[in-house]
Amino acid sequence: MSIARQLFPVCALASLVVAAGFAAGCGSNSNGSGGSSASSSGGGPNAIFGTGDDGGLANLPRCIAATNQCVASSCSGSKGTSISGTVYDPAGRNPLYGIVVFVPSTPPQPLPQGVDCLSCSALYSSGNPIAYTVTDAAGHFTLDGVPDGANIPLVVQVGKWRMQYTLPSVSKCQDNAAPAMLRLPKNHMEGDIPNMAIATGGADSLECLLSRIGVDKSEYVAGPGGAGRIHIFQGDGGANTNPAAPVASTGLWPNSTATAVADMSAYDITLLTCEGHETTGGGGGGGGRGGFGGGGQPLSTMQQQALFNYAAAGGRVFASHYHYAWFNVGPFAAVTPPLATWTPGTNDMGDINGIVQTTLPNGSAFPRGQAMAQWLMNVNALTNGELPIQAARHNADVRAANALSTPWIVADKNARPAGATEYFSFDTPIGVAPVEQCGRVVYSDLHVGAASGDYGQMSGAQQIPMNATTPSGCANNALSPQEKALEFMLFDLSGCITPPDQGAGGVITK
Repeated sequence: MSIARQLFPVCALASLVVAAGFAAGCGSNSNGSGGSSASSSGGGPNAIFGTGDDGGLANLPRCIAATNQCVASSCSGSKGTSISGTVYDPAGRNPLYGIVVFVPSTPPQPLPQGVDCLSCSALYSSGNPIAYTVTDAAGHFTLDGVPDGANIPLVVQVGKWRMQYTLPSVSKCQDNAAPAMLRLPKNHMEGDIPNMAIATGGADSLECLLSRIGVDKSEYVAGPGGAGRIHIFQGDGGANTNPAAPVASTGLWPNSTATAVADMSAYDITLLTCEGHETTGGGGGGGGRGGFGGGGQPLSTMQQQALFNYAAAGGRVFASHYHYAWFNVGPFAAVTPPLATWTPGTNDMGDINGIVQTTLPNGSAFPRGQAMAQWLMNVNALTNGELPIQAARHNADVRAANALSTPWIVADKNARPAGATEYFSFDTPIGVAPVEQCGRVVYSDLHVGAASGDYGQMSGAQQIPMNATTPSGCANNALSPQEKALEFMLFDLSGCITPPDQGAGGVITK
């Protein structure tokens, strides 16, 4: 029996996937009101739903509306009613950091699809939480101040990934272990998954990362149509779907700012896979088998402006290696101070070790970097405290002068060049106050394909085989160390936007 069926009684509301705990008649046990409300195992006062010393916790509801099950006020001593557990990726393999966990008082509303500028509170306040917390670097949480009784609803969510559970029984005035594994959804029928566009490429298999972390292959569709949440566009030399997907340079970033923004805006997240040459704006070999030779025209300023506008509107972007062509010239390059110092070309560094950054370039704490380092250690991705990286590249450097960007992984002292930035991010709209930012761009010189074995290529091979088909050709191999780092990146990219000196999920660390 699946986890969902173990935890969800038959009395689920028909309009929700698994919100059984909200239906009248699914059990009721009123304990009165009062008592403490939320915990902060993710660290520090929580600013998801408000501001001030208590993060707005005093204003949270106390009872499940449909059943009048309330937070107990009669527990002796300081021990209240709590729920604890661990949240995993869709495959159930790796625990996840930064996942918001809460008990809602009303049924959460459907999540909108497509780009929008949502704050942390807008993302996580649907359902009027009674208590909430955020998972730590071990994926663990303890949620204090929850109602007790039968069929208590529980939501796990990061951005627009959301799974709704019902716990069969929660005992009063004690900690209650979640009765089964909690995870993010494998498909959009059992939970919410963000709408994602992926442009494939001849030098990487980023599109397969979603399959290998547990998302069902039925979620892959060709282009903008279909009910699936993973929309494939064929980049130069990249894998294609069957039937064929649209060409990325015409279907995802056509040479018109207005048209490209409209096309991209259907997607919460856009993933741009390395093509083996500088990304083109169309023509030539684009979408065919240009391979590492390239072909086609360079990206136009209109196309670059479209990605700039998409990110500014709240879009989330992951760009791999040669997709630096979006950033080293054009509107991103006009930002002051510059986002990075760019070095075009292949710039192969070979196999190196990377160091996860735990402080920001200005010397202040970097909580999410600290969590990433601890998380990678927990999932056995580090060797002697460093991240092994196959076929590393060097195209960007982010230093203290690049105040708008945050480096996450840099090459260690034995690499050439030492300290090269392997992975960095910046938040959008660029240059506004952090509280107004709602989008994020990640640039990475870490490849999936270098270590995956997707499409049958040998480990370390840089070129995707001719006529590779996704998702059927995606391997089910265990994630390599650098692919685990990319998994961490994907869920961090999905969540609400918090400044670099704060934790994930809207949890402010001080």
